[in-house]
Amino acid sequence: MKLAWYRWLALLVCTPALAAPELVLYNWPYYLAPEVKSLFQRETGIQIKELFYDSDEARNRLLLSEQPPALDVVVVDYLTLQHNTWASLFLQKNEASYSNEKYTDPQYRTACGPHAVPYFWGSVGIAYRTSKVKQPITGWRHLLQPDSGLSGHIVMIDDAIDLVSIALKTLGYSINSNDRQELRQAFELLKQQQPHVLAYTLSISAIQDPALSEQTYAVVTYTGDFYSLQAMSKYKDWQYVAPDEGSPLWVDCLAISKKSTHIDDSLRLVNFLMRPDVVRLNSEKMGFAPPTKSSELSGQSKSNSSVFLSTSHLKASEYYRSSRAMNDKVRNAIYFAVLK
Repeated sequence: MKLAWYRWLALLVCTPALAAPELVLYNWPYYLAPEVKSLFQRETGIQIKELFYDSDEARNRLLLSEQPPALDVVVVDYLTLQHNTWASLFLQKNEASYSNEKYTDPQYRTACGPHAVPYFWGSVGIAYRTSKVKQPITGWRHLLQPDSGLSGHIVMIDDAIDLVSIALKTLGYSINSNDRQELRQAFELLKQQQPHVLAYTLSISAIQDPALSEQTYAVVTYTGDFYSLQAMSKYKDWQYVAPDEGSPLWVDCLAISKKSTHIDDSLRLVNFLMRPDVVRLNSEKMGFAPPTKSSELSGQSKSNSSVFLSTSHLKASEYYRSSRAMNDKVRNAIYFAVLK
C-alpha cells in the first residue's frame, strides 16, 4: 500500500503539466487591448498569441504564400472578403455559431459578408503636431500640396487603395472612381507630392522609428490609431483632423481560418470579442469605433471626435464598393509607380 502511494506520487511529480491552449490571432499591431487578452485567458484558460502585419498587402502575401504559418483567427477588411479568392480561406457562417453577432449593427454584419463578423470600423484621417505646423490642417490638400514648412515632414499611408483614394478625394472625385482620366490625375498628384514625403508607412510605425519620429510633423492615420499615436509619442501636441473633403470608410472583420486546428476555441474567442462588455472595454482602451448598435454605446464614447465622425464628415465620406475592385490593378500600379 505504501509502495503504491509512492509510485502515485512519483507519477504526479514527473508528469509534465499540460500546456495552456493557445490561439494564433493575425492582426494589426495595437489593435487588441491587453486587458481584453488577459480577461479572455482568465475566463477560458486559453492564451492569445498575436502575429502582426502592417499593411493589407503584407497580410495578403502571407495568407497566399505556399506555406503560411498556422493561424486560427484573422482580422481582415470587408473589401478583401468580397473577393472569392480570400473568402475561400475562411469558415462560412453557416459552419459556425456566432451567437454574439446579434449585438452588432446589421450594416456592419452585411459588410463583413458570409465568412466573417464585425470587429471595428472607422475612417482615414490626419494627425499633426500643432507646434510644428503654422497653419491648421483641415483637409487632404494640405498634405498633397504642402507648404515649405511641411515639406519633408509628411508620413503617408503605406496602402495602395487608401493612398489613391486620398488623392481622388483631394481632387473632388469619388474613391470608387473607375475613370481613367481621374485616376491619371490622382497619380500625377501623388507623384508631385512624393519629393515632399518623409516616408510611406503606418503612422504608429513612424512614431516608433527613431529615424522618423522627430521629423514627422503630419501623418495619415486610421481613426483609433491616433489614440495609440498619442500614447506612444514623446510629443504631446498632436491634433486629429477629419479632412473636410471626406475620407474612405472601412470595416474590419474577424474570420476563422479553415485550416485552424482549434475551431471551437476560435469560436469562443470571436464570440467573446463581440460580447457587449468586451466590445466597450476594447474600444475604450484602443480608441476604435465598435460595430455595436448605437444603443450599446456610451455618451462618452460617442463624443470622441477622433473615433466617431460628425454627421457632415460622414456625409462627405464613402465606403469602398466591390464594383471598384475591377480597377485594383490600376491602383496598385499607381502605388508602385509613386513609391519607386
